[in-house]
Amino acid sequence: MSNLSNSKLDQELIRAKTSAFFSSITVVNETKSTNEDLKRLASELKNGSVLLSEKQTAGKGRNGRTFISNDQKGIYCSIYVTPTFDPNLYLKLSILSGIILCETIRKHTGLIPVLKWPNDILIKGQKVAGILCESSFQSNKHAYFIIGFGLNVHLQTFPDELSEIATTLEEYCSRPLDRNELTIEFLNRFATYYPRLKQLSLEKMAAPYELKTGTPITVHGPKVMYNAIIEGIEDDGQLQIRVEDKVESLISYEITIREDS
Repeated sequence: MSNLSNSKLDQELIRAKTSAFFSSITVVNETKSTNEDLKRLASELKNGSVLLSEKQTAGKGRNGRTFISNDQKGIYCSIYVTPTFDPNLYLKLSILSGIILCETIRKHTGLIPVLKWPNDILIKGQKVAGILCESSFQSNKHAYFIIGFGLNVHLQTFPDELSEIATTLEEYCSRPLDRNELTIEFLNRFATYYPRLKQLSLEKMAAPYELKTGTPITVHGPKVMYNAIIEGIEDDGQLQIRVEDKVESLISYEITIREDS
């Protein structure tokens, strides 16, 4: 599409143009998983540490799934934070990260992505990004969140089993995209929102991007699977659903959109 598809992430540029909230920003050429790297170094890191990699050989998705992380084709980023608030806000942080990704995509492409609760970003029904938040609260000394995300930016080839499921921003964008600009946008929005996490109303923030009220879904849990209807995302990040005549809230599990939608 342009030489932007072959350009590298610029560590110094990103550092220079992002908020002082971030204590360090590091770009590496390759790693297995940025989330795993930060978890391994957790006891040594400062709040606001960021790790970006040009390529992941074992990128992680939710529930042990793999996230394909092709060299210089996407943004593969993890942020380490040491929260001073209730760890029960874990879900709210995950949903907020998805909203920030949606806002970033919309600003730089004009596209309006869909946030599929709790951690997928879709364009035209195909996955363009995923979020993986992990935490440790075994002791106050080493309590932390790690917010990881992968965003497919440049045109690329996916394995056959993902070719109908995954997509990229440039597949639907009329101009080449700069991964540095997208990274800087996401990080600065994160630095603005994160300190206000407890007070933020996700219901309003998610409204432009969430699945429409009335969308038929299937809820998948470890030992359950049932049909429901979307009602909306609540302020705390829980998903409100209707099961027959009863309204319930999901704090975990996964959902898939039913074909009859």
